[in-house]
Amino acid sequence: MSRLYLRLPSVPSFHHAITSFIGFMDLKIGASILTLFALFNKTAGVYGILAVFQGGTFSQVALYVYSIATIVLFLWGLKGISDEDAQHVLTYAHLFTLDHMVSTFWTLLFTFNWWYFTPHDGQPTTNQSSHQTGLMDLIETIESQYRTPEQMAQLHHDKLTPEQRKISAQRIWKEEKDFSAAVLILGWLVKIYFGLVLYSYALHLRHGTYRALPLSKASSNSAATRSGAGRSEYRYHPVVEEEELENWSDDGEADGDAQAVKGNGTTT
Repeated sequence: MSRLYLRLPSVPSFHHAITSFIGFMDLKIGASILTLFALFNKTAGVYGILAVFQGGTFSQVALYVYSIATIVLFLWGLKGISDEDAQHVLTYAHLFTLDHMVSTFWTLLFTFNWWYFTPHDGQPTTNQSSHQTGLMDLIETIESQYRTPEQMAQLHHDKLTPEQRKISAQRIWKEEKDFSAAVLILGWLVKIYFGLVLYSYALHLRHGTYRALPLSKASSNSAATRSGAGRSEYRYHPVVEEEELENWSDDGEADGDAQAVKGNGTTT
């Protein structure tokens, strides 16, 4: 009786389309660069949390604490990339995607709060500390020590009325909100591309096709050439002439051994 097998349709994998990083770099180099970039971004959370303690919210503090805690994850992923461990890199790609989802949640939270719930009228926020409130006055006091009154008047640091402050703040917000949205969207898309590069690198390692990629093959060949140049520079290869090989034979040695054995037998 014949058996029936259920075969799922083969789903094309995207890793065949991503064979390099931004078109001219090896996948391994690209994965290392994007991980170092993410590490730099996470390390900035150390400075961010110090600034937030001067008047930040709980959500901001929580985000910076999370960024600091994930530094170990990216260091672990960087080691897997260097070792070319397929399972290690694949797990790191999953965690990188999860981190991107968490960052997306926080970005949307702050974006909606900044776009729809912040008045943008130039008035100090409720969580603004006294240090932040008096920062501009401190700057003007320092500048007045080495500038003339005429120069200070040209800096436009005049006190604004509440109505003038509101008009100025709304004008600046209208000029910058579109650019801010474009930067956020571009950064979000770039991180998606980074995740695809990690997945592609991991899948190429798993399928054994990484060394067959054009840029990866050229990179490995150049590295092997550089490492082997020092060893072969002073290596001596003796050359044996063909005539010597033809004239040489071990028959003479065999005859000599036979005569020695025969002589020993005679003496005994």
